[in-house]
Amino acid sequence: MKRKLGYAAFLLVLLAMCDGPLFPWSPVKPGYSHLALSRADVYYPSGVELNPAYRQVDAFIEQAEIFHGLKMPQRITVIASRTWTDFHLQMPAIRGNVVGAVTLQTGTVIWVTPKLAEKSLDVGEFLRHELSHAILDQNTSLVRSFKLNSQPWFYEGIAVSFGRQQAYLSRDEFVARARSETLLPAFQGGSADMRFNYPAWRYFLEYLKRTRGPEAFHSFMLEEIREPDAWRQSFQADFAIPFAAAVSEFETEVRSGNAP
Repeated sequence: MKRKLGYAAFLLVLLAMCDGPLFPWSPVKPGYSHLALSRADVYYPSGVELNPAYRQVDAFIEQAEIFHGLKMPQRITVIASRTWTDFHLQMPAIRGNVVGAVTLQTGTVIWVTPKLAEKSLDVGEFLRHELSHAILDQNTSLVRSFKLNSQPWFYEGIAVSFGRQQAYLSRDEFVARARSETLLPAFQGGSADMRFNYPAWRYFLEYLKRTRGPEAFHSFMLEEIREPDAWRQSFQADFAIPFAAAVSEFETEVRSGNAP
């Protein structure tokens, strides 16, 4: 009986490594080619021409370190999924075909889904976005990284800013909507329109950095990764204004044409 259980367990691990949750750590990746960079490993579908952005991952990591004022201590594994089936087998926590890319909460593995090719989206934007998550996650504990993930206005906002992403509303489209919509719901879970939320969070963070200074912004970011539960207190201490009041101020500046 023990031998049967052991054999079954071995088969489960083997399957998980071949095309399942353990795939990133498998020494053999059937159907995938390997590009070894100085600071990252890129796995992409065999027989498919590699998007040039993947060859820039080392440069993107260096840019992420400068932008965030942090080091990326661990090597990055990037997996360009062959199919949605591959992605769902390897990342079973995420369902549906909406996500463009995702980072494991450890900050060491990034998946890029077929959505980018389907929608002709910029792979470089999404790699930079995910590398923002990765560098924050690698500089905090696993528990704190999950808490950061539950604060999307910061965690996603800084990633969209570093990614310089154009995949959501354009600046002009955002401003047009922000002049007629209250912004606070986007920061408190009241708006489900992520195409609006993502630029709102990005431009808010960039507004804070510009008006309160990069030093105050960096101090807040460090406090966020050290103690995300105390973010409201850290926000007021670093920016000298309560969070809701800062969002209201940003909204006023957008409507007056002074932001973003």
